[in-house]
Amino acid sequence: MKTYFLTGAMGFVGSHWARNLLKSGNKVIGIDTKLTSPELLEYDNFKFFQESILNNSSRIDELIKNSETVLHLASIAEPDRYLQDPKTVIDISAIASMQIIEKCMKHKKKIFFTSTSEIYGKNTKIPFLENDDRHLGSTTIKRWCYSSSKALVEHYLEACAFQGKLEFRIVRLFNIYGPNLKNRVVSRFIEKALSDENLEINDQGKQTRCFTFVDDAISAFNLIEQSKKCKNQIFNIGTTVETSITELAKIVIKLSNSKSKIVFKSYEEQFGESYEDIQRRVPSIDKLKKFTGWSPNISLEEGLKKMIEYSRKL
Repeated sequence: MKTYFLTGAMGFVGSHWARNLLKSGNKVIGIDTKLTSPELLEYDNFKFFQESILNNSSRIDELIKNSETVLHLASIAEPDRYLQDPKTVIDISAIASMQIIEKCMKHKKKIFFTSTSEIYGKNTKIPFLENDDRHLGSTTIKRWCYSSSKALVEHYLEACAFQGKLEFRIVRLFNIYGPNLKNRVVSRFIEKALSDENLEINDQGKQTRCFTFVDDAISAFNLIEQSKKCKNQIFNIGTTVETSITELAKIVIKLSNSKSKIVFKSYEEQFGESYEDIQRRVPSIDKLKKFTGWSPNISLEEGLKKMIEYSRKL
């Protein structure tokens, strides 16, 4: 069994992975700014520090030193935050990440980094391969601060590995959803549908996404983390089934037996002027299949049913 240092341990994806690792008998040292998954504290093999990765450099250094592998998930992934607080997004996603990478090199620790499908930006070549070009909007558009921050960290990991000083694994996540998700399109739709409130959709809702259930993502994480073949590699993690936002809304309404109606709003009404959307976001997962044999198993309807059932109990 291993000892992992997990940043963002109380976040949506982080808490699911922490639980999975703990159930397998591993020791997890977690850090996050909030205690939002207190059930993790029931595990004797879990130790938690409630603080920011920006604040206590000596503590972070000690925790990395005392772990075998660093799982760096801490980030700000909500689009609303890109627009309201871009500096903090950059501080957490880029600056703190590079400080953690420095400490990993100092103590000769492996690092697993969760990047994002936002990396590809507005590239219209579908599906996205891991080595495809990036196509972003202007730096005056706040929406792109998250993608740029994650890309900078990817560049830094590659540069450090090129010098022979680091072993990494990078995953780019495509719309992960599941129980305990907050402030994202799937969770918002379910929350409103269960209350029979209107589901608000930007533009005409023709944008498509490939929604990936969190259990499938965690399965991929474990395969990548454990495989020596995946050393210093980047992988897309997602389904290849495209679903429009309007289709998603209709499915949620149907599965939750809701009386909700679909209402269309402009981007400007919801986000203001500093926002651009991505019309299609579809991964190629051929590389991940080749390296690990992984493929997603949970359909969108099956995953949404699980999430709706969970939400009803809250």
